[in-house]
Amino acid sequence: MKHYLKLLSVPLLLLLLSWSLWIIWDVFNLPPTNELEEIARQWFARYGLPALLISAVVEGMLLVGGYFPGIFVIFLSVILTKSPFEAAIVVSVATVGLFIAHLINYALGKYGWYRLLVRFGLKGAIENEREKVTKRGVLAIFLSYWLPSAAALTDTAAGIMRMAFKTFFFAALFSTIIWDAIAGILVYLFKDYALAVAGSPGSSGGAVFYVIIGVWIIILLAIDFHQKRKVSNISKNIDSIP
Repeated sequence: MKHYLKLLSVPLLLLLLSWSLWIIWDVFNLPPTNELEEIARQWFARYGLPALLISAVVEGMLLVGGYFPGIFVIFLSVILTKSPFEAAIVVSVATVGLFIAHLINYALGKYGWYRLLVRFGLKGAIENEREKVTKRGVLAIFLSYWLPSAAALTDTAAGIMRMAFKTFFFAALFSTIIWDAIAGILVYLFKDYALAVAGSPGSSGGAVFYVIIGVWIIILLAIDFHQKRKVSNISKNIDSIP
């Protein structure tokens, strides 16, 4: 049981954060997606790119990002643009914000501040990401940056391991640019559907989120099963040697 909790610690943590966000949304009677969209539109119209930059920084930070609808604000900012050029500017600002958050997460790990957040149940997830960084190095950074919450754990793990700052800096910068460019293009092309994916708990985007988590868990279990089977076959072959 302990093995599987460790194996699935990251997707389970994200699932837990999603549920806690749903509870907060319900307890405080926060607005549904359509109302939140209008509020975000007015907010962005008034404060513009600085608001987007702050939202991106908060969204990318360890633990905090899970409770803040930063992805919704970023997606909406892209959707509100009137040309590919404007969309590119918005994505660039969001990328800068997320990159700043990655550097903050790295500092949290390197200087030990993350211990203050372990009480929130992050210890297992951080340890799991630390093992991945140990085995895969900068590849672990790239593979986790498709989702800010997962990236935050990897950033912190890299800091804990004292990964060379120069190595982390360029790996994080490259990964942020690539994944944000992909996300920006998809959001600009699919617009309203992309906004639904980033919507409030209980929206159609929530179902997509759970599908992603479910597929993620299945893939991890399949990989684990394959590795155990491979080890078992090797052991049998060794035992069969006269």
